[in-house]
Amino acid sequence: MLHSICQFRVHSLITPFCFFSLTCSDLSEKQNEFSDVLAHLQSFPQLNVKEIKPEKHFNRIFEIRIIQPINHNNPLEGTFSQKIYLSHVDTSLPVAFETEGYSRHNYKTRELADLLKINQLMVEHRYYGESVPSNHNWEYLNIWQAAQDHHVIVELFKEIYPSPWVSSGASKGGDTAIFHRRFFPNDVDATVAYVAPILFELEDQRFLDYYQTQGDEPCRSKINNYRREMLKQMNSFTPYFEQYVSDVNRIYNVNMTFSIPYEHIVYHAIREDYIFEFWSSETEDCSTIPGENASTQALFDHFVNVFDIFLFFSDYGKEFWTPWLYQAKTELGNYAFDVQDLADLTLDIPPLVTFSSPTQFDPTIMQDIDQWVRNSSNKMIFIYGENDPWTVASFSTSHSENSIKIINPKSKHSVRIKNLPSQTQTVVVRKLIEWLDL
Repeated sequence: MLHSICQFRVHSLITPFCFFSLTCSDLSEKQNEFSDVLAHLQSFPQLNVKEIKPEKHFNRIFEIRIIQPINHNNPLEGTFSQKIYLSHVDTSLPVAFETEGYSRHNYKTRELADLLKINQLMVEHRYYGESVPSNHNWEYLNIWQAAQDHHVIVELFKEIYPSPWVSSGASKGGDTAIFHRRFFPNDVDATVAYVAPILFELEDQRFLDYYQTQGDEPCRSKINNYRREMLKQMNSFTPYFEQYVSDVNRIYNVNMTFSIPYEHIVYHAIREDYIFEFWSSETEDCSTIPGENASTQALFDHFVNVFDIFLFFSDYGKEFWTPWLYQAKTELGNYAFDVQDLADLTLDIPPLVTFSSPTQFDPTIMQDIDQWVRNSSNKMIFIYGENDPWTVASFSTSHSENSIKIINPKSKHSVRIKNLPSQTQTVVVRKLIEWLDL
């Protein structure tokens, strides 16, 4: 049903190119249009453009660097280069504006552009990946400055793509799209935010109640016993880590390094993140938690099944997550840690990441976002997974008929439109077609 709707409504715009024979004149016009897009991009002095191999339904894809002010309040303080990927179909079609919450190390076609067969513009977030100012002043890593980045990009690229725009992102990227709409509500015509949480505290206490409602009592007991056993044996896991890291580096021909002591990784991961990550897992459940008298190997195997230690704790992972940690400590907040039953195992171990300047959490930032979404947002779709812990912190949407919140049954953090029931997919696609004038 969804496929047929998209084929009929969306492709009706491009059938002259798809279903009728193309004359030499038609082909020449298309080739000229392609050349004009590149020429138009190259005419902007703040852009550096490199063409890369196209995929999917796109005719051309460009990797772009745009020069942005570090501080939009005072451009004289310096600039940085922000990475963009532009995927071009036709200048007359809408744009899916993909706001990454983190780095974007390589190109990827996202769901909306693929679903609707429209253009896509993907932006790496400031202070992540290759979009990092040389002076690295953390003060300017905030949601207002990032929204300014996105506003500059939208205004510039609307000179090429004047049709309606839809912003989109997943998780922190979904938050980024919402934050952009809050400060510049008219930059885009609609927003689809996947699994985007809103947190109101440095350690949001709603998650403590969530942890106490998941699973049954025997399962929660297994979780607690496992955490205690890992902390008791935390100094025993170094050879297991060393072997595991060596094997992964050899098999995948990589060189992932770890500067954080392995026992420190275990200590912080078990105390601060294990329960959340366990309930987030797509593969682990209560039956896979090692029970009493489990071997050290079994304890370790479960740990690396729950945690991607390379993404979270390697030197690469530390660099990847440090900007997020700064944002969590100042504006975004984080989930609460349930350490009540581990008090007797507390040790004086330094945090995994420290900052040279103090961080102060400001709860009014997310309170403002929450009030705007509740009272002023329009043409927004929020999609969550029923079994995703982040859904505890889902947005409360406005009462507008053009504000849609979907909690998909039996889904977690990877839920997308394609995972929704067919009838719900139809509702979402029809709304997007309406909002984007497709």
